[in-house]
Amino acid sequence: MEFALQVVLLVVVCLLLAVVIGLLWMQRGRLVVIEQKLRELGTLAFLPDRVQALAKELEALAVDDVRAELEQLHKDLVRLEDLVAAPRVSAAAPASRSQIVRALVTRHLREEGYLSVAIDDAASALDADPAQAKISALRNGVQVHGHVQVVGDTIGAVVLDPSYTSFP
Repeated sequence: MEFALQVVLLVVVCLLLAVVIGLLWMQRGRLVVIEQKLRELGTLAFLPDRVQALAKELEALAVDDVRAELEQLHKDLVRLEDLVAAPRVSAAAPASRSQIVRALVTRHLREEGYLSVAIDDAASALDADPAQAKISALRNGVQVHGHVQVVGDTIGAVVLDPSYTSFP
């Protein structure tokens, strides 16, 4: 009987030893995976140096100079569009009513911040007093449509709706 007890004890110890060895083997596998991930993250050690080099390159680009140049170009384009929109008046031929209305509407909408102002009416529709001009323009990247009323030489009602209000 004593021998049987020793055999059972030996079997239990062997089973426990096998379980411990199995658990250690699983832990080793997990540690190998973690070690591989840490090696991959090791390349991030140079990230601060790379970010600092990128910041130096951005400073060298002189973003403020580019911004100032773009603003000057925008001002020049606005001035050019105003010159194109203004009626040409020669000493022999005075400006027509439609030319005056187009110039007034375009100048007013430019001052309000609208870009690419297009008057959709024919010249004959703008000869009336008061005249109502159908407009399409851009403001802050949004297409707007509507109409502007011109009474005499002044702007009356301005009704412009953004294009996104037409969606369901």
